[in-house]
Amino acid sequence: MLTKVVVSSLCLSLLMGACQGKKSTVLDEENSGEKQQIKPGLVLYNSIIEQSNARGQLLWRLRTKRVSYTQEDKIAKVEGIIGNLYENNRIILQLSADGGEVTGEGKEIYMQGNILVVDTRNKVELKGEKVVWKPEENYLKLTGKNKIKASHENMVVLAEEAEYDTKRQILRLKDNIKATTKQPTLQLSTSRLDWQVAEDKIIGDKPLTVIRYQDRLVADIIKTDRGKVDLNQHIATISGNVEYQSLNPLLIAATSRLVWYYDKRQVEAPETVLLKQPKEEVTITANRVNFDMEDKKVYMRGGVYGRNHSRKSEIYADEALWDLAVSPAQIQATGNVSYKQSEPPLLVRGIKAWGSLASENILVEGIGNAQVVTTIEIE
Repeated sequence: MLTKVVVSSLCLSLLMGACQGKKSTVLDEENSGEKQQIKPGLVLYNSIIEQSNARGQLLWRLRTKRVSYTQEDKIAKVEGIIGNLYENNRIILQLSADGGEVTGEGKEIYMQGNILVVDTRNKVELKGEKVVWKPEENYLKLTGKNKIKASHENMVVLAEEAEYDTKRQILRLKDNIKATTKQPTLQLSTSRLDWQVAEDKIIGDKPLTVIRYQDRLVADIIKTDRGKVDLNQHIATISGNVEYQSLNPLLIAATSRLVWYYDKRQVEAPETVLLKQPKEEVTITANRVNFDMEDKKVYMRGGVYGRNHSRKSEIYADEALWDLAVSPAQIQATGNVSYKQSEPPLLVRGIKAWGSLASENILVEGIGNAQVVTTIEIE
């Protein structure tokens, strides 16, 4: 028979003689007993500490190998911890640690050494060296000399510090964060990240770098001020000062907002975008852009302006398709087309144009009654 010993006025209790000789990372819930008053300085072995709220609902329970209690400081020092956190009499967290202290009549629990926390609702797993646990505030903070680790079926994160809102299931990670997703592989680097574990979404409001790997090689890189990633839908919404870079095909884009379907390597940019091919010294600006990097095509609408900076040639159009699958890249422009070059001086207007802006090999044509207008500029 277990003996329950009251050690505080807030239903913080000890159950002695529990689970002796049993090694496990999950707390055995079978217990019973009667309450007794603990004597100051008493040391107990193989005991259980627990706390209930004013309604008698169990808040948390810890099984310990050794516990000592000082009445003056109201501190219970514990060793060999395995415990549970409850919500509506249901286990929501399981945890273990080498040792720690229960203070503030059970309102704060400090643990250290080989910390392991598992949320039974979403299966996220947290590892660290130190924990501050405030059960009544739904608050858990992990730190350590080495980085803390948060693992889930869709992502693994390393960080210097983590705070977990146990009620909302939101994990806030801080400092030197490296997050790696699975299938497809993304690596995120930032200084602060909120992980909505139940929804499988992450939110970063600090400068963020995202790298997408394909066949273990870097395929895409994004640098931005902030972003959101839906891990289930494989969609990233990026905003701020956004720089997108594709390594195959080689392309750089700058904008203020984009939606990235990173499993398909497709991008929607609803605001003005500056596109650049560094090797060919060609830039194109468009108001709305869709990328398909698997097909190596860029679709541009809402007004398009392209420029060859080395040869000083320009093209304007309502819409354009930029085909990066061929070399040099080919452009197909439609609607109010205007092409201008400096050597030799030439200005051509029409309905449609296609060719290479990099090599200044552009053909402009009219449709039906629309005639091509050519102007030869003579200095």
